[in-house]
Amino acid sequence: MITFDEYLSRIIDTYTTKEYEHELIRAKKDFFGFIGTVHEEDSFFETYMTAFIEWYIFDRDMTDKDLPPVRLYYRYNFKNFTEEDQKIYNDFTKFRHSLFVAKKVTASTLVIHNLYEDKKISIENTFPTAGFNVGDIFDAILVPFQGQWAFTKTFFFHPQEVKSFIIKEVKKTRNLELNVLLKVIMRLRRLRLKMDRYPYVSPSQIYTPEEFNRSA
Repeated sequence: MITFDEYLSRIIDTYTTKEYEHELIRAKKDFFGFIGTVHEEDSFFETYMTAFIEWYIFDRDMTDKDLPPVRLYYRYNFKNFTEEDQKIYNDFTKFRHSLFVAKKVTASTLVIHNLYEDKKISIENTFPTAGFNVGDIFDAILVPFQGQWAFTKTFFFHPQEVKSFIIKEVKKTRNLELNVLLKVIMRLRRLRLKMDRYPYVSPSQIYTPEEFNRSA
């Protein structure tokens, strides 16, 4: 049986080939130009590189295409897919990238609140068994997969002590276009990177309205 990661890798492999080298360079400049620079020697380097690739695949419209790779892959390959793959990759286009709060955590069930849609989602047996606690607020991408929800590899957990500030900002995006939420997510990632860079600074001094609204 083909796994979720293998299905996702097909899209990533397609849109990170030599053919898309210039697109990748442009995307990387946009991503890290906004959130800040990371270096190979940083302990969190791989986390942000994974986040970049998934942002490129799910959130960023390709130049002159007005769609991200996850949607283009489905559009361009639909006729060549098996019936099963048609269903799977159509579901990929229905992903949810949002800020979530963990409401219930057991060994087999994770219930989260999608702050953008103001809806609860129950996830059974398809989430990392370690790392979640009730009350956690985090940025992640959820994809419908074979009748359940699957997480991609990107997770950014934000400090609980600034949860009210984050919830307030996300609530402002409700009933607005998804791109407005994605800008909020990127601003919060910039603050998360700053916290990773300066762990001795209190989160309350980083997650401030001034820092959040600062131009890149």
